[in-house]
Amino acid sequence: MAMTVGTAVGAAGLVAVAVAPSFPLFIAAWCVAGLGQSATLYQAAFTVINITFGARRGTALTVVTLAAGLASTIFAPVAVALTHSLGWRGSFLILAGILLVTVAPIHASVIPCRWLRADGAPETPARADPQRVRRIARSRPFLLLQVGVTGLALALYALTINLVPLLTGSGLTAAAAATAFGLVGVGQVAGRAFFAFGRGTTTASAITAVAVIAVIALAGFAVGADLLPVAIGLALLVGAARGSLTLIQASVVVDRWGTADTGHLTGIFAAPVTIATAIAPAVGATLLHATDGAATALLCAAAAALGGAALLLGATRRRHPEDSTRHQNQR
Repeated sequence: MAMTVGTAVGAAGLVAVAVAPSFPLFIAAWCVAGLGQSATLYQAAFTVINITFGARRGTALTVVTLAAGLASTIFAPVAVALTHSLGWRGSFLILAGILLVTVAPIHASVIPCRWLRADGAPETPARADPQRVRRIARSRPFLLLQVGVTGLALALYALTINLVPLLTGSGLTAAAAATAFGLVGVGQVAGRAFFAFGRGTTTASAITAVAVIAVIALAGFAVGADLLPVAIGLALLVGAARGSLTLIQASVVVDRWGTADTGHLTGIFAAPVTIATAIAPAVGATLLHATDGAATALLCAAAAALGGAALLLGATRRRHPEDSTRHQNQR
């Protein structure tokens, strides 16, 4: 129900954007669209998958994130074509119609209104346990994981969103920089696909791999971004780290504390990560202007990634007392 309503709200927001007569109303319309997004994007989908797919959630998460990773590949040219043909207001109206005609019916018909047991029978979800949620959310492992993922996300998104000016500032042409930027998406899909075949991979080993790749890629851009082959290889690496980090964020709470109260816990966990992702472009641009060059900005990002990686690894080394009751809380 929440995702269906969110789709409708998002579509209404796009219509409001299209017909907004003034800048304040334009901003307000985008806020409505953002409210709809909050009920339809990764966190909402991850909650449904983690509860309904059980042991098969790894494959399901991979499928959803792979499809989402191709969203911009599909809809960026569609949006450009619509804008050229109908103007930006007309294109927003068409996109709102697509949401209502295709996405809303899928959410309404496919996602169950009530959680299902393993045998497919409907189940009344257990009432949230505020004390358990509060205890886990304030625990040292949860906070370390949360801050670590936030640090990695901030570093990776600050780099990738500003990759073109970073690479042109390092000496590459705009065309070469754009090519490297486009390959970030390819690496992102490859990183997510790894989870589909790496079923025996533990959360700790996945975090270790992502942390190492992120630090190497960020530091590599600082010292070798002026060579196109190197830039392309590093773009693939940083994309793989970004794609894998999305799946880690989707599964780390459930892997550690089970599916009970997963909506509350993943929402709390994702809040600072979402904020970091939102401000990352501005942080990256500010670093570029405030430092003496791209290398310094990239080394700062690598240091942030290294700090986040250290916190993540520290959180996965010790088990939390709540972990012992994890399987009792599985639905």
